[in-house]
Amino acid sequence: NTAGGRPRVAHPWRWLLAGVALGILAFIAAATIPVPKVIEGPGRTWNVLGTVQSDGQSTDLINVSGAQTYDAQGALRMTTVSVSGCPGYPVTTLDVIHAWFDPDEVVLDRDQVCPRDVTAEQQHEVEQAQMTSSQDTAVTAALMETGQADSMILTVKGTSEERGDGVFKAGDVIRSITPAGGQTTTPSTYAQLQELMTTIAPGTEVQVVVSRDGQDTSLTMTTLEPGKDSGRQGSLLGVMLDVRANSDVNATFSLSDVGGPSAGSMFALGIIDKTTPGDLTGGKDIAGTGTISSDGTIGPIGGISQKMAGASDAGSQYFLAPASNCADVGHEPKGMEVYAVSNPHEAVQAVEGIAAGDTSSLTTCQAVTTR
Repeated sequence: NTAGGRPRVAHPWRWLLAGVALGILAFIAAATIPVPKVIEGPGRTWNVLGTVQSDGQSTDLINVSGAQTYDAQGALRMTTVSVSGCPGYPVTTLDVIHAWFDPDEVVLDRDQVCPRDVTAEQQHEVEQAQMTSSQDTAVTAALMETGQADSMILTVKGTSEERGDGVFKAGDVIRSITPAGGQTTTPSTYAQLQELMTTIAPGTEVQVVVSRDGQDTSLTMTTLEPGKDSGRQGSLLGVMLDVRANSDVNATFSLSDVGGPSAGSMFALGIIDKTTPGDLTGGKDIAGTGTISSDGTIGPIGGISQKMAGASDAGSQYFLAPASNCADVGHEPKGMEVYAVSNPHEAVQAVEGIAAGDTSSLTTCQAVTTR
């Protein structure tokens, strides 16, 4: 079109301003609009042999009662992962882009870590329950390892849907199990109970003697078949158990606002060091991670690369990794030595080897993954 015989000319600066405005809007959107991603990075570490601040006062992170304790030098560090993107901690596109260029961070789909239908309060409750369970199990594992307990108390706290109500009651303590036509077994540890159940076929009638309200009570039932995806052999009783060491020694923990199950192995090591003479670490700074189960198995965790990075940032040169996590261990921080452990006894041996400066007999993750 023309006006007065002269063509209209679009001024270049108008296009430039429009482009700048769109760029600013895109930047604001990228910096403010949450995206369904989670960013995991190195988190804090805590020396379980040390102290924490509680109500303005310094207190031991692990407090042992019922046994003599000893001063422990060096550090046994529990490690954590920093998680952003779950309810209450949104991340934006700019956060994700920054994480892509950080070798110590990883970007995951949110549903892999915290499903959309889980609130921040629900997530916190689950993580706190996992932490409490790991602490209780760590106490039992440590006391069994040091010989301060030689048996466990196996207490029923609930039953499966398949078992239903009316057979076991919460608080029943398992004393003995007798399969039809078989011998009576008195399991003194959770591992012995598991081993026994692998020898009993599903659908077998068994007699279970429990201590109920101070009296022995005999219960008769048939064993249940494990789930197809459980990988278990034998059968199940269909109960959920609270497993504790049969000992007057106990430990409590002064750590708050930290959740999850992955500090179990380091809690156990801390109790072992505090309740045995001598200095287990030899003054070395040793970090690690791993769940711990009622049978003493140190199990796998997530975010091990981020935990190793956090440990390195805190000054640790040695790291204890669950053997079942070795496939995930790679590109460990420069100067860090990583050793694989499967139970508290192996963990103690690893710490003793590091303390003595003789690690030649210890298992590395490279040895585990190349077998």
